[in-house]
Amino acid sequence: MNDFDENENNELESAELSELAETDIGVANDPAESDRSEGETEEPKKPFADILDWTSCFVFAIAAVLALNLFAFRSITVSGNSMNNTLVNKDRVIATNFAYTPDYGDIVIVEADKLHLHGTTIYGETIIKRIIAKAGDTIRVDFENGEVYRNGEKLEEDYIKEKVHDHYAGWMDSNKEYTVPENCVFVMGDNRNNSNDSRNLADVGFIDTNYIMGKAFVRYAPIKSFKWL
Repeated sequence: MNDFDENENNELESAELSELAETDIGVANDPAESDRSEGETEEPKKPFADILDWTSCFVFAIAAVLALNLFAFRSITVSGNSMNNTLVNKDRVIATNFAYTPDYGDIVIVEADKLHLHGTTIYGETIIKRIIAKAGDTIRVDFENGEVYRNGEKLEEDYIKEKVHDHYAGWMDSNKEYTVPENCVFVMGDNRNNSNDSRNLADVGFIDTNYIMGKAFVRYAPIKSFKWL
């Protein structure tokens, strides 16, 4: 084979390789093919998809708030003046029953519809009082001197508005010891002379702990009166 034939063969091989390369590149970079590929994988957006997503998030948020309100936290509006000066009428507090065990000094929310205040049942309402004694404790109120004794020891109560002196028919006797029953607590309002509480054995008496909805731990409204309890 002469040099001319060899050169001609090399040129033919180069031309074939070049044509093959151009063909491969053309397939890979064909815009029409690329558009068709993307069109096949992209799903058309469903009508109202954004609205449905937003609605689902809203429903979930509401359900979460309701669950927290039912099982962990409650917002309660104070009604009346029985807890003055610690809390006043229309104050708003947050209470929790999460892993809660009643203890001395706790301000608790009690289901009023479980009590027969003045002979009538108050459905859906609550009362707010302070725990003074627990199951097994003895409690004695000296109405004459305005003092309260738990297990024989006089309580030092810097949270009360004034010493107790009011004493009504049907209430516990002055200076008589009473034992708090099992699974119960003895509660009183901080405004001792304007509070219907456990001293009233006929209508309120000892509170079953199952009726305690939770412990109030913060006053959040009005904002200017924000306070940890």
